[in-house]
Amino acid sequence: MYIFLITYYLAILTFYLGVLIYSLPIPLSNLKRWAPRLIADAFYIMALLFSISSIARFSEAIQSLLGGSWEFFLSYMKASIFFRTQLLVFLGTINGIITQFKFLLGLTRLISMIIRVISASLYAFTIMYAIATFVRYSFWSLIALGLALMAIPFRIARNAGAFLIAFALVFNTALPLYIQFTKTLILSEDKEFDTPIIFGNIINMANKPLYTGYIGLEYPGGYIGPIPVYSSTYIVPAVKYLQENLTVYYDVCGHIFYTNITSVSVMNLCKGVALCKVNMMVYGLVEYREGIALHAKPFPKLVNVTIFTSNYIEIYTESDIEYELYVSIVDSYKIKSFRVDSEDIGDVNNFYKYRWYWYNLNGKTYATPVPPGKHRIEIELTKDSNSLVEPDESYIYEAQIKLVSQANAPGLFDEVTRIMYIDIIGATFYVSLLLSISFALARLLGGATRLRVTL
Repeated sequence: MYIFLITYYLAILTFYLGVLIYSLPIPLSNLKRWAPRLIADAFYIMALLFSISSIARFSEAIQSLLGGSWEFFLSYMKASIFFRTQLLVFLGTINGIITQFKFLLGLTRLISMIIRVISASLYAFTIMYAIATFVRYSFWSLIALGLALMAIPFRIARNAGAFLIAFALVFNTALPLYIQFTKTLILSEDKEFDTPIIFGNIINMANKPLYTGYIGLEYPGGYIGPIPVYSSTYIVPAVKYLQENLTVYYDVCGHIFYTNITSVSVMNLCKGVALCKVNMMVYGLVEYREGIALHAKPFPKLVNVTIFTSNYIEIYTESDIEYELYVSIVDSYKIKSFRVDSEDIGDVNNFYKYRWYWYNLNGKTYATPVPPGKHRIEIELTKDSNSLVEPDESYIYEAQIKLVSQANAPGLFDEVTRIMYIDIIGATFYVSLLLSISFALARLLGGATRLRVTL
């Protein structure tokens, strides 16, 4: 970097200024005393300049020995911020539902309190993540700028430069150790959480995100659904039956699509941690939107839905074998045309498969064979704007209330509150501690002010 070259020349300039002042035939003690300081500063900056790479590698070795990893730390922070954001959305939705039932107002106040705590925790984590990304990607820039400021003759910006170097070294070394720091505050290694929370991304078998739809939870003795999904993520809070085998379905258009969470204990999935990420893969479903579900069997090698509106759908697929493409629609829709590679397949009624019932909605499913190879599929539809295309909100409210009523609410809220408070206090305390260490190291780096050179 050019800044390191500038530092090198500034150190040489400082050295020659010291020699020049030594050789001045003017007996001014106030000026003469700068000569040994400038020469010492030049040697000190030069030594620091050529050893800073070794110092940085040594700090990274210490970080590795203590179990720190920038990649894992940044992933952990992003997942934590994501989880808190989604949890706020989830609790806000639950709170809005519960406010309609006067006999649950006490629970509403409790949820509101926890929302405030989670919001504060989210702010603390966001600030720490911003600091982390700044330090991670500006480390050498901070080091170079700090050395350049320290190299300015007559120590004009020595303290500022020393602090920049100390700040970069301390935060680059210690920030990834925050996870180990919080573990000592949260729980001992042999303690397990009674109320885990699972969250993750929702994808189809082509690893494409599913942004809308409904989740159904099947457990021994019952079924809860439809629980709406508002993005390509989901959250399932701890409930009483999570210690038993649980199956998560994708519940759209009269079809129950299996996922990779089938007949498993979430307690085993989470392995004793409070928050665990489990991505949900929905088998067979290509995409769902507003009462229209596209699914395939067997699933093609590649599938990409480029346009998906209530009137027109465009899909590009590739498969080595023949498969059937299913189109399930509620009765508000009618298919006008179905084209494969711009060729109309004819009367769509010839491809009618069966009818289904989905909560308060009726619908039908069509299926057409798609030969091997690459194909462009187009579907044109008409829609009755006065008819419903999603389940009635009463079913959603009932599912949400059932989910909350079966939740181990006091235990869940206690654990979430405890974790969030630890996050708030822990993040603030840890950053303050690192700043204190940075100030101390800055004084040490700038301590060459006391060096004396006898010539």
